[in-house]
Amino acid sequence: MKLKHERKNGGLAWLAWAVAALFYLYEYLVRVAPSVMGHELAVEFSASTAALAAACSSYYFVYSPLQLFAGALFDRFGGKAVLIPASILVSAGCLFSIIPAHSLVCITIGRILAGVGSSCAFIGVMYLAAVWFQNNRLSFLSGFATSLGICGALLGEAPLALLIDKTGWKMSMALMAIIGIVVTIIITMGIPQTPRWEQSKRTAISDKLAFKHLLSGLLSVCKNKQTWLIGIVASCLYMPVVAFGDLWGVQYAQISLGITKTHAAKVVSMLYIGWLVGSPLIGLLSDVLKRKKSLLFLGCFFSMILFLVILLCPIKSTFTIGTLLFAAGVCSCPEVICFVASLDVNMSNAKGSAIAVVNMIVMLVGGAFQFIVGWLLDRGEAAHGIAAESFRNALMTMPLLMLIGMILTLFIRLKRKEPEHINFTS
Repeated sequence: MKLKHERKNGGLAWLAWAVAALFYLYEYLVRVAPSVMGHELAVEFSASTAALAAACSSYYFVYSPLQLFAGALFDRFGGKAVLIPASILVSAGCLFSIIPAHSLVCITIGRILAGVGSSCAFIGVMYLAAVWFQNNRLSFLSGFATSLGICGALLGEAPLALLIDKTGWKMSMALMAIIGIVVTIIITMGIPQTPRWEQSKRTAISDKLAFKHLLSGLLSVCKNKQTWLIGIVASCLYMPVVAFGDLWGVQYAQISLGITKTHAAKVVSMLYIGWLVGSPLIGLLSDVLKRKKSLLFLGCFFSMILFLVILLCPIKSTFTIGTLLFAAGVCSCPEVICFVASLDVNMSNAKGSAIAVVNMIVMLVGGAFQFIVGWLLDRGEAAHGIAAESFRNALMTMPLLMLIGMILTLFIRLKRKEPEHINFTS
């Protein structure tokens, strides 16, 4: 108990958290980079849309399962010891992507390396927050970290598109690799030594907690059907970011609106700005109203309606499309509620596993969905050529997923004192 009172939220605490948050921003930039260089990659490697999607989505297929192990690594080795190799891997992933080759093999290896390193990013931010700060600061820091991740996504849209237009995609990836090296140096120099209270805790954990005890909590979370329902609903709400924002949105905007890549990236970035603004507001609204299920249902419903309008209505105004994407970003923000809902339906001693499993489901479904959209695009291009209609037909799977999310929300059963039925009036 004495060690707990020694914890102080001084300059060292903010330095440790800020450095980890910087890495999270950087890895998010690397994550969304393929969204604005898809055409260049397809031309460079003469790759089909499905093949390119498979190469890029390999990031998610390694990122997702490694979420389950990242927390244990931080508990055992600490923040600096894990984040240094993690940042090196993300930087190496950028370098591998530009190795001369006649296929997408190096791109795939690069995305895998980036996915492995990135799997430690958000968990690292929250781990260092939990080590250095009192519990009454963690919600604020979590929301702030999410905003920084969105900032990384915004940098990966219009600014990166402009950089690619001026320097080419290979030079842009090389610059991101150099940024990764700088981030690694900042982590090495900026994150302080593990404090005494955490050293004592880590020793206790390594000595007293057996592996089978940790595994039992994880298994209980995985066996809980409610965990999977919540994870799939979260996946449905996150699809606009994964499918539209991270990969296909810029190309669709270019073709459907007849605008440049840089202009298209600015339009698509409105989706991220909607998330930037909406995430903390939706979280606050959930805390005040205590209506998680209602917010999840409404988020799926309005997101579905907005993307039906975006995809089916003959809108040529970039301002109107940007406004609709901003609204769609805000409406899909209830995804952040799902992580708290996962705590409601699982044991109190399995908090980390509950969050990790939901995050894993979101990323696995996201990676699979990117490939499915790419496959549908290939079929559409075979019939119609590279046209807006091909993208529109493939992206119509997003409103379908929102409909599925609405239905699944009705089957979520929260354990805490919250109405089990959807109630929009109170």
